[in-house]
Amino acid sequence: MKNWLRPALIGLVWVCVTATPGYATNGYQLIGVGQMQKSMGGAVTALPMDTMTAISNPAGMSRVGERADFSLEAFMPVRTVDFRAFGGEETEGGTELYGVPSVGWVAKAFGRDDMYFGGGMFATSGLGVDYGEVLIAPAAAFGFAPGTDVTFDGQSAIQFWKMAPTVSWRASDRLSVGVAVNMDYQSVTIRQRLRNIPFGAGAGPFTATDVNLDLGRPTSQLGLGGSIGVLFDMSDVVTLGVSYTTRQYFSDANFRVRAGDVVAFNGATGLGGKYKMHLDYPQQAAVGIAVRPGDDFVMDLDVKWINWNDTHDNVLLRGPAGSFASGAADSTMLNFDWDNQWVVAFGMQWQTTEKLAMRTGVNWARAPIQPEDVMSNLIFPALVERHIAFGVDYTLGDHWGVGGTIMRAVKASERGVGDVPAGFVAGTPFTADSNFGITLYETSVGMLTYYRF
Repeated sequence: MKNWLRPALIGLVWVCVTATPGYATNGYQLIGVGQMQKSMGGAVTALPMDTMTAISNPAGMSRVGERADFSLEAFMPVRTVDFRAFGGEETEGGTELYGVPSVGWVAKAFGRDDMYFGGGMFATSGLGVDYGEVLIAPAAAFGFAPGTDVTFDGQSAIQFWKMAPTVSWRASDRLSVGVAVNMDYQSVTIRQRLRNIPFGAGAGPFTATDVNLDLGRPTSQLGLGGSIGVLFDMSDVVTLGVSYTTRQYFSDANFRVRAGDVVAFNGATGLGGKYKMHLDYPQQAAVGIAVRPGDDFVMDLDVKWINWNDTHDNVLLRGPAGSFASGAADSTMLNFDWDNQWVVAFGMQWQTTEKLAMRTGVNWARAPIQPEDVMSNLIFPALVERHIAFGVDYTLGDHWGVGGTIMRAVKASERGVGDVPAGFVAGTPFTADSNFGITLYETSVGMLTYYRF
């Protein structure tokens, strides 16, 4: 490969990540599972590197050799909520360090050299905030007595794990196919309290009313889905990869709620009891092309579609009879209004020596939430728009290897425009534009180790 081409391509990655406007990341789905995938910006559909390919393209399990992989990541998000437009405060929310482990393995199976079986336990997604009580507006702004400031208190946590038993068949020298069964675990926490919201008509007088959606303790539910993938070598230089993952179907999240914890939210009457929420995980499809211009260099370009709108647009919440509005109404919709995403990822690997490999990658997409969705997503700020990552791994002898990756998601912010529900506009001093601000940026540092049998 020509000496000028590698630095030129690395420079292109840097220009793209710093200058490309208007794109977003992958909702709350990690851009890559494990450190090799992350260091490529998630561009691995046509370029399997380790057993984490059971998630991205199960066909790759017949191309990575017999091996076991271990990944541990320190994931460090910083998120803020901003009410200063109303004379309130800005605050950061929650823990800024999370551990993200994944482990996988693969070996020949069924007494055949062309069949492989493997799997693992993979952390694939997560999101959360934990804001203490923060001022939206002082009491005097609405003629309230001292001590009745308008405040916000929010917490969320979504964790998503997959087990992916995988069978992959090396059908020919050029063609591999794979199928994985996805056995999923999900945990959900949602708590959002707006205290002393001023309800009234015109310019007042206003009555201070709490609007709560406090669903209590974290839940645990199991899900099921599947994925299929194909790899085809179009030539010795070019490989095409295609994968599809079904919607992941989960059981209901069950919350035990005290009286008054869900009140005045979408007409909630404040009844205690058991509430149920149904939250599946979206289907997605990806196409990738890998090109090897030299023996020591390879690059991959991926395009992925994630169907967030199918699962995260309107989420059904059911409670006891009479829990919403008058009569026997027992359900409402949580309007998160997430859009689908088209994700573009590009990664490169340079085998600098027989033992040392270096990688870099970028990842772009349009955010699933927009200005009109801010008020509905104060505790789900899925905003970050561009990622850049760098990684290395080094072979230790004949079997073991170690490595690491650093990733940065560029800071993204949004301010609410046209995001206030009609009921709030009609019954409070709020206009259609909340002017609430949310911000998110992320850094992660990870290490990997692997063993090749």
